[in-house]
Amino acid sequence: MSKIIHPTFKAKLVAMICLFHVLSISAVSFLNYQRYSRQLTGQTIGQTQQIIEQTGANINTYLNELNRLTLAPYYNDDVLGILENPPASTDRQLASKRTVEDFLAFVMTLPRDEILRVYIMNAENIYSYTRTPYEMEDYSSYQESTWYRQALSGTKPIYIPPHLEKAFGSKEIPIFSIVRPIRSKNNNNLVLGVIKVDADYSGIHKICDRVELQEGGALLIINDQNQIIYESDGQLSTDFLSSISPSPKDWDGHFYTDMQGRKYIVNHYAIASSGLKIIALNSYEELMQPVRENMQKTIFLASVCIAASVIFFTFFIRKFLAPLAEIIRLMRSVESGDLGVHAPVRTEDEIGYLTISFNTMVDNLGQFLHRNNQLVKEVYETKYLYKEAQYNALYSQIKPHFMYNTLNTISLLIKCGENTKAVRAIESFSSYLGGIMNVDKNIPLENEIHICLAYLSIMQLRYEDKLTYKIETLPRLCQCILPSLSVQPLVENAIKHGCEQQRRETHIEISFREELDGYRILVSDNGPGIPPDKLEEINNRLHTANNTENASPQTASPGQTPSPSHSSIGLINIRKRLSLKFGEKATVSVASSYGLGTTITLYIPDRQTVQTMEEKDNVSHLSS
Repeated sequence: MSKIIHPTFKAKLVAMICLFHVLSISAVSFLNYQRYSRQLTGQTIGQTQQIIEQTGANINTYLNELNRLTLAPYYNDDVLGILENPPASTDRQLASKRTVEDFLAFVMTLPRDEILRVYIMNAENIYSYTRTPYEMEDYSSYQESTWYRQALSGTKPIYIPPHLEKAFGSKEIPIFSIVRPIRSKNNNNLVLGVIKVDADYSGIHKICDRVELQEGGALLIINDQNQIIYESDGQLSTDFLSSISPSPKDWDGHFYTDMQGRKYIVNHYAIASSGLKIIALNSYEELMQPVRENMQKTIFLASVCIAASVIFFTFFIRKFLAPLAEIIRLMRSVESGDLGVHAPVRTEDEIGYLTISFNTMVDNLGQFLHRNNQLVKEVYETKYLYKEAQYNALYSQIKPHFMYNTLNTISLLIKCGENTKAVRAIESFSSYLGGIMNVDKNIPLENEIHICLAYLSIMQLRYEDKLTYKIETLPRLCQCILPSLSVQPLVENAIKHGCEQQRRETHIEISFREELDGYRILVSDNGPGIPPDKLEEINNRLHTANNTENASPQTASPGQTPSPSHSSIGLINIRKRLSLKFGEKATVSVASSYGLGTTITLYIPDRQTVQTMEEKDNVSHLSS
């Protein structure tokens, strides 16, 4: 696992200063960008609105000029005379037609490029001059047209909205028309005819072409049928033109976003008299480009300033925190146990006060540790003496118990005349006594097994074939340390409560089991077992045997025969000694099936050894 690196105080301070600068400059740059962009957007909207309103006024003036152009027949008496008194002869009719059409050509059509066709018509004749090879769509049925009838019955000019007609070639172009009735000068109620002017949008285009918008902007003229009459420079794609809504209801205030996510500033103006709408579009991205560039320059300059401030503050903080770094270095020395360090006092400010306090703390800590070591030494020696006394009390309790039983067995052999067996018993007893000379010491498990063998050989001489035993050892555990006479008392209890209380053969088995951190010693017999209530009492006493550390072990009075209540004294003895050696994890437990036998288990949680031995794979068996 990688080591976690914690930043130093100096690094945190520099980082905090840098973060403050970055956040402050970023906030100022962002707010300035927002303020300037709002101002620029507002100015653009206002200027563009003025431009398109002026454009609308120019278009309206242009349309009014066309309206006034339809009054030209009133200034030519020949035309009015022909309309009021149509000639009867064919020659006069042809001459009249040529006169009217020349008037239409030179007075109305030729001076204005946008006028495509001009007609003067009444119930008897129709006079026309056209620049296109096509006549108006209702040329042959004009008397049935709605605009013609309205003109005859009205007094004001009629505006025919843009509509598609063929003018040049097969392509239809948008054409708008102005219709006005021609009345007699002598009798205003007499309608002499109707004049109709068809024009394209080249005149409007010339007006719109003079409009200058922001770079990336566009100007649109849309009629009542949402047809695009004019588009400046073709800057917008066909997809955009088909997707844009001419209705301000679909706009977000003065903003419109197309399907590709591009944002536009939109201004609009409606020309009520003609049904035209002027829409001005300015690309928001293009408009904000200078602002973004300015903000990028600001951020770059701010970054340079931040880098310079970091260098400056790093140098300043290093000098400023030098005394604090010295104190931290000396604190590490104190942590390693060196209490003789002192920090030099260089200033009289807060850091100087901190230095003086540190020196005082180190002096007080040294005095405290000295007093504490003295106190710990006294407590340790007192507790050690208590433990030693407790050991001596426990072992003195065991020695008479074992010696009494062994000598009693040898005495019985001699009394029975079994001298050979008695000699063998004395030899085994001698070997046994040699094994328990270090009864107040810790011995290897192998020595404890030899003590058990010596004791079992003595008991076997006494009980002969009634007693058999088996010791199964693990070579890997032979050098493990444990308190002397931790297993032999269990064998003694097995013989006492087995061979002495039943007539059938008694078999005793000693085995070992390895655990993860320790090992178990099991002493089993096939004796009569322990009644359930008595078994529960023994296990409870074993469990609570070491709960009170200062409690003295129970002992029998000299010459007193242990009563049934003292039958577990050896187990409690072992339990306490194991606890003193290995702690509370060491346990003694008894399992028994009444009438079948008993198994006593010692758990040793530590494999302390006196020397290193080669582990053997085979398990050796010691059996009788």
